[in-house]
Amino acid sequence: MKSDPVSPQGLQALHIGDVHLTIETPPDLDALLDRAAEEAPHTVDGIPYYAILWPAAQGLAHTLWQQRSTLKGERVIELGCGLGLPSILAAKLGATVQATDFHPDTGQWLLHNAAANHVRLEYHQLDWNFFLQGRKGKCPLKPARFVIGSDLLYELRHIPALICTIEALCAPDGEVLIADPGRDHLQTFVTAMERAGWKHELLPVNDIYVCRFKR
Repeated sequence: MKSDPVSPQGLQALHIGDVHLTIETPPDLDALLDRAAEEAPHTVDGIPYYAILWPAAQGLAHTLWQQRSTLKGERVIELGCGLGLPSILAAKLGATVQATDFHPDTGQWLLHNAAANHVRLEYHQLDWNFFLQGRKGKCPLKPARFVIGSDLLYELRHIPALICTIEALCAPDGEVLIADPGRDHLQTFVTAMERAGWKHELLPVNDIYVCRFKR
């Protein structure tokens, strides 16, 4: 697995194509990590992954910019949105965006960053296990033309639920874009998606692997 550089905390300025964005991160990452360790010492699900602007999110954003002509007027769902860079850019490019994440503290930062960049989008707290348990009919999210995500493959045990979520939320003629820095479980995920009937194409962005899937 490649090691991820830790982005600086605070307000960060980015240029994706000709779009200028500012993304703010929680200022004290150590305090968030300490709190997670205190509240849930025996699980990784409370780790505040959302609090870092990961390189894979930037790689995904660059890919969205490259195919910006296909986004205008389309619906986009981001899984594991974190601070919201790809979602915010997609909204800037004319998409209707629903951002989702599991961590309970993500929403306030996502919506804060959306407002700072003058875009509107929706946020939903989402547990992928909802779809693994087969309760599609009760989900408030309707399938979208694009399902996107970055740095989703920390845990091998999450892959079955992630694939069920993708199957439920991607429209029949839609596509999936998943960005990853080359984690240990990336190939396992790609293989499982192909077994589920998805065709795979690699769109590298610098040292980030952006995987495009279509049925």
